[in-house]
Amino acid sequence: MENWITVVTFTQPHEAHFAKGLLESEGIETMIRDEMTAQVNNFYSNAIGGVKLDVKEAEMDKARSVLLTGGYITQETHEKTSAIEWVSEQQHSDKSICPFCQSDNIYRKKEVNGLVVVLYFILGAFFPIFKRNYVCYDCEKEWKFKK
Repeated sequence: MENWITVVTFTQPHEAHFAKGLLESEGIETMIRDEMTAQVNNFYSNAIGGVKLDVKEAEMDKARSVLLTGGYITQETHEKTSAIEWVSEQQHSDKSICPFCQSDNIYRKKEVNGLVVVLYFILGAFFPIFKRNYVCYDCEKEWKFKK
């Protein structure tokens, strides 16, 4: 029995089927996981980690190269680090554009701050419970402003 490895994840099941068709046309055996859960209630897709496209471990490198040439994954997807960069507010005062590539295709990401949630339950006082980070869809960088 061979091990199956997730090569890429998708939000919607139909996206996974397009990539599956491409891989199977190249002779790579594939399997889609969590498809039915995402079809029944599509809001669960992100909660379960998306619809996963799996390939056999021996065919992983070939599958990645096929998906790379097909445009389903990018080279930066595998080399991307999740380090949050700090940007000074004095150097970059306009928060509506990316400080790295000057794009306006950004997203203000909110994450729950665990320490504040614990303080809320201990003290019973309401504090802002989100950490705010910014993500650029064009250059895929993530940053936070410091004062």
